[in-house]
Amino acid sequence: MDSATVLLMLLAGLLHASWHALVKSGTGRLASLAGMGLVSGSAAACTLPFLGPPPAAVWPVLALSVPLHAGYKVALARAYDHGDLSQAYPLARGLVPIFAALIAAAVLHEVPAPGQAAGIAIVSAGVLALALEAGRTRPSVRLLPAAAAAGFTVAAYSVVDGYGVRAAGDWSVFTAWLIVLDTAAFLLLARALRGPRLWPELGANRWPTLISGLFGLGSFGVFLWALGRAPVGAVAALRETSVLFAAAIGMGLHRDPFTAWRAGAVLTISAGVATVAALH
Repeated sequence: MDSATVLLMLLAGLLHASWHALVKSGTGRLASLAGMGLVSGSAAACTLPFLGPPPAAVWPVLALSVPLHAGYKVALARAYDHGDLSQAYPLARGLVPIFAALIAAAVLHEVPAPGQAAGIAIVSAGVLALALEAGRTRPSVRLLPAAAAAGFTVAAYSVVDGYGVRAAGDWSVFTAWLIVLDTAAFLLLARALRGPRLWPELGANRWPTLISGLFGLGSFGVFLWALGRAPVGAVAALRETSVLFAAAIGMGLHRDPFTAWRAGAVLTISAGVATVAALH
């Protein structure tokens, strides 16, 4: 994998962890996710007149991707309602690379080389180790299924979006249309779930919502760009470096302790990322 893809995916991981921390710190998680979608969706909508519509074959891919993204956000909001950032985030992300690699192998026939498969497994092991360390208190019985659902939907939309980017022939066209359609669909879903409470909740966190929307737009744009250049499993593994940044944010802002277990998990993730990055 080329160095530009690796470096940009590391930046995307930092942005990804940052917007998750902002959403977790907000009062209404579902409203925060809907609000950040409005920010990124508005920015993406401005590009549509210059990009034009995607090819006809891409519309069914978008129709499949949008509900997967919406399901991920609902599951993520529920996970954050029942667990701390340092616990819910690694649980939700831990199995994504393995899920994504397995689905990509079945659907896209992308079978990772043995060394790259090992790197993907190492990243997942390190992420799950962080979750276990953070979960010294037993996770809520409601957290586990929500986190598992979030992880699976991320893996599924990663594969679908990887196919869509390649079918569109231009990652920016697919990205812009997906963000706009996803924003509209999730806003309707959030309104149905929260009712009229959604609007005051949106207004209560204006600045965190604006910042998280911009961070989310940058992170997701880089992710889809990378999906058009590299295997889905490898890109998904690199994206999970966001867990490293989430751990750093937890230690820096929330004064989470830096234990020997956590240090080992961080080194494990770093080794896995280096393995994925070094192999094609």
